[in-house]
Amino acid sequence: MPVPLYFFSDIAWDDDDTMPASTGSAVYGEFLNECVACRGGNLRFWRRKRYQYTSNSSVEAFHIWRCSDCGTGFLNRPPHPDWLKAIYQLSGQALTEPVTAADVLARETKFPNMTVDAARMARDADRYNSSGNKRALDIGSGFGFYTQALRKAGYRTVSINPGKYENAVFKEINGDDPIPVMFDSFQDSEPFGVVVMSQVLEHLLEPERAVKKVFGLLAQGGVLACAVPNFESFAVKLLGTRDNACLWVPEHVNYFTEKGLRILLEKSGFKVMKTEYITRIQPNALAKRINGGKLLSDLLEFLVINLQGPFSRIVDSLGMGTYINVYAVKA
Repeated sequence: MPVPLYFFSDIAWDDDDTMPASTGSAVYGEFLNECVACRGGNLRFWRRKRYQYTSNSSVEAFHIWRCSDCGTGFLNRPPHPDWLKAIYQLSGQALTEPVTAADVLARETKFPNMTVDAARMARDADRYNSSGNKRALDIGSGFGFYTQALRKAGYRTVSINPGKYENAVFKEINGDDPIPVMFDSFQDSEPFGVVVMSQVLEHLLEPERAVKKVFGLLAQGGVLACAVPNFESFAVKLLGTRDNACLWVPEHVNYFTEKGLRILLEKSGFKVMKTEYITRIQPNALAKRINGGKLLSDLLEFLVINLQGPFSRIVDSLGMGTYINVYAVKA
């Protein structure tokens, strides 16, 4: 799953539940009375997270609500669709300026991440695909690593992504252009054997509608390979609203649990075949949070590199991994 290369600056947070006066209807969407995953109405306020989109903008705030039935979280009220579209037409990975393929590949060489996840998800999706259809759809194709992996697995691909910064890198890596549209605008009359949605559902204001649309696009026996941040991860439990892997506002509007994601998929007609947790920690993750000089930073980076294997296995086994991967078949 893609991990943002650049984060927006000056993120702030607190747990006060007072909505700021600046939240007008032109910016925020409608108040939600049902869970975005299970449609239950047993909802409660969880936390408020404030953020500053750039160092020159005013601070806005979002309320995070949580479903008491399936544990799923979501922004309430969410950002207005036009606000999200304005962000995504540039980037879905927090890029505030263009980036080159050379820069992306250099980061990937230093810390293999997207390439590792893309190869695993393409392999497992192909294993569960019983449709005989070798056509794949990569939704939110990002820099193009998932499309590349699907092609290596023998699939003819269609890739969609609205962000022009990622799309420029995609073309450098894959030699062609993704279709620059949001998923809700995508149409195709030919079925797919595999649909990949890595780090996408958390961005969508209507995830149930999107999942049902994917179901309709798949051939019988085709598979949806989906990855989302885990709302029950160790990072969220430890850091609360200081976490940005899952609780990254305003782009992440939904925060899924395994239970909520499974309910969402099953009530849309899918049969869940496999669920797993994935944790991979950037070597400089601790050093960025603890400003202790070069020697301490080097020590922390050394510890993360050498201890994250055992640590990841433990938190994943406890269901507190950073990301949830699910493979679901149109049975």
